[in-house]
Amino acid sequence: MAVSEHNVITKGATGTFAKQIVFRQRNGKTVMCNRPCKYPPKTPTQIANQERFKRANDFAKAAVKDPAKKAFYKSIAKPNQTAFNAAFQDAYHKPEVIASVKEQTIEVEAKGKHRITSVKVAIENAAGTEKRTGFAIKKVDLWEFDLGNIEKGESIRLWVHDIAGNIVQKKYRYT
Repeated sequence: MAVSEHNVITKGATGTFAKQIVFRQRNGKTVMCNRPCKYPPKTPTQIANQERFKRANDFAKAAVKDPAKKAFYKSIAKPNQTAFNAAFQDAYHKPEVIASVKEQTIEVEAKGKHRITSVKVAIENAAGTEKRTGFAIKKVDLWEFDLGNIEKGESIRLWVHDIAGNIVQKKYRYT
């Protein structure tokens, strides 16, 4: 990239010359550079990542405006990290969910500092049709749901919602 400061011919020039060189103005100086190349179209994965990034950014902006959420994210922020950064990170990454079945109860918790807002549970028979649904009840750091008289071979489907709007789905087979 060539910079021209006091050249009478190129001073203030902009645009393409001979389909090879592009003149641009940067900070009051004329800059000559190669023509930009066309990028290939974005893949579905790239588009999904851009949308996830935008959603996380929007959530973080709203979170720092709410005093309660800002205080929560400031409390879980790492050293030299702002509440905005902690909120963005929370919204960008889905929570890692740990579920364990004890007798006729399933216990659900999130690994790390993610805050779960609700857990929906559906019990499905072997054919895949819903037998029963409901919401888990919060008990200190984990969520519990009474499975009732679940039989072997049936499935337990979970929908875990966190404060940032992420939804994690898990499916377990009861054995």
